[in-house]
Amino acid sequence: MKTSSQIFFEKELADAQVAEKSTQETSNFLSIARLATFVVILLLAWLWNQSGQAVLGIAIAILLVTFLVLMRKHQQVKRRRNFLKNIQDINEDEIARLQLRFKRADTGLHFVEKEHAYVSDLDIFGDYSLYKLLNRTRTSEGSRRLANWLKNHATPAEVLERQQAAADFKAYPQLIQTWEATALLHEHAASQITSFRAWSNETLDAKLTNLLKWRWFPLITLAVLALIIAKIIPVWAIFICLAVHAVILKSFQGTIQGITSRTTTLGRTLVAYAGLLDNAESAPYAASWWAQRKALIAGSSKSLHKAGGLFEMLDYRNNPFFAIFVGIPTLWDIHCLAGLESWKEINQSKLSHWLDVLADTEAMNSLAGHAFANPEYVVPAVLDQQQVFIKTTTMGHPLIPAEKRVSNDFSLDGTGSTMLVTGSNMSGKSTFLRTIGLNLVLAQMGSVVSAANFTCAPVRVFSSMRTQDSLEESTSSFYAELKRLKLLLELASENASTPVFYLLDEILKGTNSADRHRGAEALIRQLHNKNASGLVSTHDLELGQWGETENYVHNFHFRSDVEEGRLHFDYQLHEGICKSFNASELMQMMGIEIDLPEKNTADLD
Repeated sequence: MKTSSQIFFEKELADAQVAEKSTQETSNFLSIARLATFVVILLLAWLWNQSGQAVLGIAIAILLVTFLVLMRKHQQVKRRRNFLKNIQDINEDEIARLQLRFKRADTGLHFVEKEHAYVSDLDIFGDYSLYKLLNRTRTSEGSRRLANWLKNHATPAEVLERQQAAADFKAYPQLIQTWEATALLHEHAASQITSFRAWSNETLDAKLTNLLKWRWFPLITLAVLALIIAKIIPVWAIFICLAVHAVILKSFQGTIQGITSRTTTLGRTLVAYAGLLDNAESAPYAASWWAQRKALIAGSSKSLHKAGGLFEMLDYRNNPFFAIFVGIPTLWDIHCLAGLESWKEINQSKLSHWLDVLADTEAMNSLAGHAFANPEYVVPAVLDQQQVFIKTTTMGHPLIPAEKRVSNDFSLDGTGSTMLVTGSNMSGKSTFLRTIGLNLVLAQMGSVVSAANFTCAPVRVFSSMRTQDSLEESTSSFYAELKRLKLLLELASENASTPVFYLLDEILKGTNSADRHRGAEALIRQLHNKNASGLVSTHDLELGQWGETENYVHNFHFRSDVEEGRLHFDYQLHEGICKSFNASELMQMMGIEIDLPEKNTADLD
């Protein structure tokens, strides 16, 4: 059965396809009309040359204006066509994402921090990751902001504000798609924000700043020209003035060239961000989170359009006729430079706020888009308390398709507790640990979670699940795990109000069973006295039996059963220690005989 979001995406896709077809037909008509107008202009020009009739000149002038109007209209229609193509791509992406098929290439792996508390273990970034599930950003600033939200838990107050804003954004799914489609119109330009930031922070040399006042020297030149026309002073005086112009321009040559070498990049970046800020300024959202940000961008799109216009005017210098007949006489370049410097002086302090709002908006679009696409998910309650508390019903892994997902109830109350999870191979222990971790990450960034109900208090999620050996550092997987556990103990020992919630999968698996048991028991005892609680999965039944003697350890398990020669997993969490293990059955299914023949003791006599 289709969800409401799938029906929406399919309708938007179909509507955009129909509209694009109509727009393409209009574009084709305008192309023909432009060509026909140009041909007629050439024909009339030839006739005018032959006949000399003034009316033909008038007709050519009218047709030239018509040609320019058609050209501008054609550009608008092509932009609309490209916008509609982007809307189609976005909805195809959304439909595929509902099936957990990710079309976009961006994996977010460049945001991974090697020693991060949970990123590597919980599939936060990568080809099949939480980042890909959420990501609806289209600029480098936006994707970086989303990655930061995924890597850093928000406070309960911040979570509540984001939840309210996400609900507000979610009510306008077309606006979310309009934002993406607008950004895609300038996909490459929007990624050049680093150049824009660098330019905005550049300071003009003090000597050149003082020379800027000489940009008004053309007024003197104009006065000299008037005096020459009046035959008051000789003609050679104008050449002295133009020589002064050349000297002034020479002083600014290096600075001007440094800017004009980037005008295309900077101009397009300004156009891209001005368009996005225009969308932001007109957005109808009412949440307090948005109201705070909207106040920071008042007039921003107009200001960026102004800067873009100055860059465009500076680009006129590339035309040699303009440079000779307008640029030098008016000191055009220096007027443009003065305008840009004035723009920076007025707007430099505001620029970081504008870019922050854009990044926040894209990250919020991702949360809202995820909530809209998954209407069955729930908004979690994040309590403002300092003890570990997690209670959830029907919690599932957000990266497992709904038809395959097995959900579980879970609760843990109090700091200093450890839940031991035993179970056979492939029974679901590791997936369950990741299910808890991923939903905690989602909850503490302000997103909806894959559950029927979800309540938690703030925790610092920590995981040790995928420790590997490193040839570069000459470390074994066992030593790598020890380093990871040391990091956990240090984190849990910090004088922080927020407790650590750890997820440890098959700890100390790189050593013998006796040392593994002693080490795991010692670690759990040590963690009991720190500001931490969490889950430890293990195959060690003795560890589970020891846990039954400690009031701060709670045993749960996942079971597997052999039915008619086949293994069956229910992937449900059960209380107590696991009684069934499947290693021998799995080995036999692979053709490994595990019933060893009895030794012939007679040979030993």
